[in-house]
Amino acid sequence: MRCTQVYSLCSITNYRYNIDEVSANVDWMESTPPSPTSFRQSYVDRDRVENDRFEDDRQRRIGMAIALVPFGIAMAFIVQYINIVVAIDDADWQYVLHRPNFSHILKLSPAPFIGGGLAMLFAGLIATSVAGREGRFLPYFMTAIFYAIFMPLLVSLLLPANLFVLEILGLTFSERTAGEAFSSWIWSTPFFVLTYTMTGMKQAFWAGIGSMLMAIGVFRFMGPNSPQFSLSRMTLATTAIGAAVVVVVMFGPLGIFEVLFNSFRITKTG
Repeated sequence: MRCTQVYSLCSITNYRYNIDEVSANVDWMESTPPSPTSFRQSYVDRDRVENDRFEDDRQRRIGMAIALVPFGIAMAFIVQYINIVVAIDDADWQYVLHRPNFSHILKLSPAPFIGGGLAMLFAGLIATSVAGREGRFLPYFMTAIFYAIFMPLLVSLLLPANLFVLEILGLTFSERTAGEAFSSWIWSTPFFVLTYTMTGMKQAFWAGIGSMLMAIGVFRFMGPNSPQFSLSRMTLATTAIGAAVVVVVMFGPLGIFEVLFNSFRITKTG
């Protein structure tokens, strides 16, 4: 009986203690209501975190597009290199395959350098804006598609201007006057752009696919999704690889050059 009374007394004491503690907490909350400033600050902090996250994603997407530019330039050089030989072969049915004059390639290099670089930059920016940068295949495939559209269009716009500048500087075999060269540039450009774009999309598509395959290999180790993202290091890697591919195609084994030539030549022989 005495134990039961002691237990009841302890229960009553604990109950009163809990009531007093709850009452004290309620009184404290009523005496110190939440400050509107604290709520506002929490929203500001949240917005700052979100803005930082979006800004970081934007910088990484732009960095990815910039790092792809050397691949776009390299592929545009290779496509033009092959197209020169293909054009000669189409004009001369007795043509025997050999490498074109390297000085002529250098004279025509501004067009693929500028056109290929801008085409890949635009393609990368659009593709990453639509598909993001973290997809395994979609952003790369979209970049290749856009590059196949932009590269022949931009290069075909720049090539007539490139030829016009060469004629003005006297670096071609043409003996036309400046007025004749200017007139030819203006009137021949629309038809040239249409023809070059329509016939060059196949080469540009495979050039874009090749660029994306190399990009996947590079970005796997130091890509825009890496925690240790470095635009300079990534661009340096793509530049070195792109330059190496150009050197191999232009000066490497003739078999590689022959395979590309046979793939893109206009007149097929059995």
